[in-house]
Amino acid sequence: MSRKHETQLKTNCTDTDCKSAPAGGVPYKSGEKISIDSAIWYIDATLNYYYANSNATSAKFHWDTVYVELELVNSYEAMYQQVFTSYDESLSGLSEKYHAISGENKRFIMAIVNDAGPLPDNKHKLQIVTVSGTGILQSSGDFGEEEAYLWNRNAQFDCNGDSALGAPVIFETMLDAHFNPPPAGSCHWFFYGPITYHRLYYYDYPLNSTLQNYLDYKIYAASSAVGDGLTDEVKCLEDDQNSSGVHEMQFYYDHLKVFVSDWLASPENTENKKFAPSSEIESPTDFIGDATIIYHRPVFEFRKRGISCQLQLDIPATN
Repeated sequence: MSRKHETQLKTNCTDTDCKSAPAGGVPYKSGEKISIDSAIWYIDATLNYYYANSNATSAKFHWDTVYVELELVNSYEAMYQQVFTSYDESLSGLSEKYHAISGENKRFIMAIVNDAGPLPDNKHKLQIVTVSGTGILQSSGDFGEEEAYLWNRNAQFDCNGDSALGAPVIFETMLDAHFNPPPAGSCHWFFYGPITYHRLYYYDYPLNSTLQNYLDYKIYAASSAVGDGLTDEVKCLEDDQNSSGVHEMQFYYDHLKVFVSDWLASPENTENKKFAPSSEIESPTDFIGDATIIYHRPVFEFRKRGISCQLQLDIPATN
């Protein structure tokens, strides 16, 4: 990253806002120090501002993690030059992971920089989680009669035996497209800063007083101890099961949208954070006594969202 980019980011971004602006700004002073928290924020915002593009939905997400060390001058501050060095190491690690991913329509979605704690010799460890995407998932949210998807996120086929993603992954990409529609013109979104997590548990949202393994909760869940157990029909989210006239995919997707919308509009969202594409809908299996329970566990992530209207930079290849 050039010093021009470093200077521009410091001018464009504050701890509460980050947006595109003309290049320029006041150069860093020689010998200036920065706190660990500010260094983490700086590396996170810079990587996302110049390289991330969260406009298009992906059919598959790729998660990777790299670690870098930050040299300190005391227990809580580093010199700016050391932050630049750690940034370069972060970009190098990101590049290595990104260019190892194969697939069409590959794009870098976001970086998440976390404090991984102190190290000996007056150093600090930083964790950089990267999220990339491949493929394009296009869906209007109106599911057809023949669309039927398996409940688990690692599914490779649909209920008809055709190659397809699992229901949780489809929900994730559709939520991203709904809450982060592309901005006008050639601009694109990027996300930065600390994450707020919002986890949901199916048993907090019951609908049926007598369980049937069908639309019992606002979030998908089923048990081997209910009815005929975990049949193929129960594991499949499809249209008009039991002659209900309801498409299960639409039913659960609509509830997920409401959950996200409610949090975004809640008093808890004091920083005007937005739905992050790194959100996941986990699909665990629990064993309670003799019963096997399968369910979805949404883990929504919310971050500050910025808009950049400058030409997005390609992630440089490693030497």
